[in-house]
Amino acid sequence: MKFSWDIFAIKVTSRKFWVALAGLATSIMAFMQCDSNTIVQVTAIIGALGSVVGYLIANGLTEDVDNSTSQTAKEETK
Repeated sequence: MKFSWDIFAIKVTSRKFWVALAGLATSIMAFMQCDSNTIVQVTAIIGALGSVVGYLIANGLTEDVDNSTSQTAKEETK
């Protein structure tokens, strides 16, 4: 199977991915008997990171589409 940046971007921006990652971290930390406050803080950081990564990638993809659309429009007017 060949690596695709498009599929990677879709997976990384998925809320399901970040919830699964937070669940994995929570489970590992609970197994290691970490303090519950620490578990909550780590889960919050993962959620925040997921929001930022999702925003950045979605914004980048939107700008890419806008730039290619404006470039196509410029070429058609020539």
